[in-house]
Amino acid sequence: MADPKRTLIVVPARGGSKRLPRKNVLPLGGKPLILHAVDVGLATGAQVLVSTDDPEIKTVAATRPGVTVDDRKVELATDTVKVVDVMRELVDRPEIQKQFDIIGMLLPTCPFRTPDQVRAGIAALDADVDAAIAFTSYEFPPTMAVTFDDKGLMNPLYTPSPLITGNTRTQDQTPAFRPNGAFFFSWIDSFRRLRSFYAGRVRGVTMPRINSVDIDDGDDFAYAQYLIDRGQISVTP
Repeated sequence: MADPKRTLIVVPARGGSKRLPRKNVLPLGGKPLILHAVDVGLATGAQVLVSTDDPEIKTVAATRPGVTVDDRKVELATDTVKVVDVMRELVDRPEIQKQFDIIGMLLPTCPFRTPDQVRAGIAALDADVDAAIAFTSYEFPPTMAVTFDDKGLMNPLYTPSPLITGNTRTQDQTPAFRPNGAFFFSWIDSFRRLRSFYAGRVRGVTMPRINSVDIDDGDDFAYAQYLIDRGQISVTP
């Protein structure tokens, strides 16, 4: 059984966001974006570690009692580094292997997940799987996706394409899901062996799209604040 007390939740928060500068410390619903992830992680009973290279993010994260702030190495804070590289470095530390059975990740860009949803992710990690990841449904069936060649001509990505067969009713398409960044959990032994949350046997935990809002740029941030202002989503102070 997955035990929150033996679970380390990592919130990766680099300071150098390009599409939305200072994204992780911008106030959303009255508190910095990163604290939405930190507070949900703490509410599960797990240990929360914020990995950052940024002094301001470090100061903001340290306002929450019980949070560990880890100074990210310079080589893990460049534009080309992926968050999985940060997780690989952490999971290889002997002290983390000794203290925890599970390692998880909450991306700050998904602020509307709830503690119950994250607890469900931890609970979904059992002896039958290597990892449990949050997913949400696509807004439009990906089977109808196309690309365009250099002459602007359409090339369907799926064969046979519903656009060609004429079976374009969305309710007739096979439901498809995408990861939403709300949570990723893995047994530490599995992650050390597979070096990825997506490898091995992965259990998907689905979430509503409104809890899956992803903030990458200013438009996303404005939409998230709009949902809060309209009372369509609630957040804790």
